[in-house]
Amino acid sequence: MGVRLRYAKVIDQYLFYSQGGRVHPGLSNKIVVNEEAGRAGAFLVLRGWGDGHGTFTEQWRIEARGGAIVYESVPRELHIATTEHVERLQDEVADLVLDDAADGYRAIFSIDERVVARVELEVRAEVGGSTPTEPQA
Repeated sequence: MGVRLRYAKVIDQYLFYSQGGRVHPGLSNKIVVNEEAGRAGAFLVLRGWGDGHGTFTEQWRIEARGGAIVYESVPRELHIATTEHVERLQDEVADLVLDDAADGYRAIFSIDERVVARVELEVRAEVGGSTPTEPQA
């Protein structure tokens, strides 16, 4: 059959950890951009693959409105040992330059070069950008 994307979240790293540091249904997909520099703060691409069995090639990308690719991951081999197993993956992207903070960005997830899911992203500008990536103790 194949493998299925069980969840996918793209979120500013500081927001993720300040909201408990775990994936849950109410977690927003949000990237924060420094208004002056146009650079995104560090953000995480979290996903879980499951309901399949075998070896697959996973890749994801971020597209702006109109389909322009602004970031593309390297292909990654996944091995799903059993149909009950969920392979949890996390990538961090830092200093990505985005032309504008607006709606219309999407994360596109592919398995074996076939698009299997799309996630809408909120990209918002903030003066000074995101708060520090490490929460203060």
